[in-house]
Amino acid sequence: MPVVSHCSDRGQTLQSVHRFLERRLAQVKQTHQPQLVTLSFDIPPVDPLLVLARLAPRSDRHLYLENPVAQTSMVGFGTALAYETAGVDRFAQARQYIEQWRGKTHRYSEAGVAASLSGADWARFFCAFTFFADPCGGEVTFPAALVVLPQWQLVRQGSQGVLTLNHLVTATTGLETLLDGLANQLRSVDRLGNTLWQDPRPSARLTVQPTTEAGQRFKAAVNRALGYMTQNPVQKIVLAHALDWVSADPVQPLAALGCLRQRYPDCHIFSVGQGNGKTFMGASPERLLSLTQGQLITDALAGSAPRGAHRRQDDRLAQGLLHNPKERGEHRLVVEFLARQLAGVGLQPQYQPWPGVRRLSNIQHLHTPMRARVPRHIHPLHIVAALHPTPAVAGVPTREACDQILRFEDFDRGLYAAPLGWVGANGDSEFVVGIRSALVTKTWVRLYAGAGIVAGSDADREWAEIKLKLRALGESLV
Repeated sequence: MPVVSHCSDRGQTLQSVHRFLERRLAQVKQTHQPQLVTLSFDIPPVDPLLVLARLAPRSDRHLYLENPVAQTSMVGFGTALAYETAGVDRFAQARQYIEQWRGKTHRYSEAGVAASLSGADWARFFCAFTFFADPCGGEVTFPAALVVLPQWQLVRQGSQGVLTLNHLVTATTGLETLLDGLANQLRSVDRLGNTLWQDPRPSARLTVQPTTEAGQRFKAAVNRALGYMTQNPVQKIVLAHALDWVSADPVQPLAALGCLRQRYPDCHIFSVGQGNGKTFMGASPERLLSLTQGQLITDALAGSAPRGAHRRQDDRLAQGLLHNPKERGEHRLVVEFLARQLAGVGLQPQYQPWPGVRRLSNIQHLHTPMRARVPRHIHPLHIVAALHPTPAVAGVPTREACDQILRFEDFDRGLYAAPLGWVGANGDSEFVVGIRSALVTKTWVRLYAGAGIVAGSDADREWAEIKLKLRALGESLV
């Protein structure tokens, strides 16, 4: 893919972009084949929530992903390209779609962009996959596999920002119209540079409390799963609960996201919108993979305990977690699965033999980070397909556990516990697992939370863990 760089002065930049687009349009007319152009510019480090609030039409698809502790964020909206599919081959089909367009992509970078944020000026294909490969009945809110190249893509890291605008150039593309739109887009982003995000949420918080009947249903499902495991070679089944809540006032998704990132700065705050009034959002502690310049990081995160009221109690709970046979066994299943799956796609994962404890604001988990070097011929979606679903969100063995999830859960998981993230045209990628999450419409919220059921699980304790997760998420959303 050719790269062109020019002076960062906006006026000169637009002249350079004009010449760049003229060449692309001439080639399109000559070959009768559309081309994808990506135009990247240095911008102020704009708050991604402010971008969604001020610039993104509500009718547009969007994806927002932020790690507050790492001071990184990405937001994209609008649609330059979109692809939907379903079925067992959905990851391969999504990969083929991305690769098809990578070969037709031409990239313009303003001088200094590549140096300021490595990889930020490449087109990023946003991807969201549902937990199951096919719809499980009821209303389908999100397709089983969705790939979107947004028209607007804003990346922020620390005090630096990059805007990438993606356009499909065809023989009928009007250059003047495109350039006028580009100039307006740059001005609108530059104007946001010194603006601070203000949370419009009122100070009151509502406590979401599951009903006694809901608890009885979940605990009955846990006991049925335990009974099934005693008679079948299944080591773990992850059961989730969905709590529906109707709000008297309209839910404010952006305010909820602001609250989530303030309460859970050590998690991955995310939002996926279809542009149809339905948004899937949450604060996930689980990174499925991060791939930067061929270096892969993934996390084994399973086994949990509450946080203590003070440091001594917190340390005591952490030590109890580290030495709890049930929790250690549940964590080991995830570590062994990840290592086996990574080896299956030709990687050599490196990790410590003993887990540590990852402390989040309201819960702590056993945690084993894993690393591997990824050769260029292995696509990020190869790895996503190999890792989803992990034992942390499905069970062991995976296929049998998923069959029992369909049997014991009374709702469609949709994007819950499924991979969402992006694949860069340069090979970089990031995906998180959509847990600690909710589906939000105007006045209706569905909260999701899950617990791993293994031999030795107690239905009352598992329900207490579910309530802890639901309450923490609900206080931020409702």
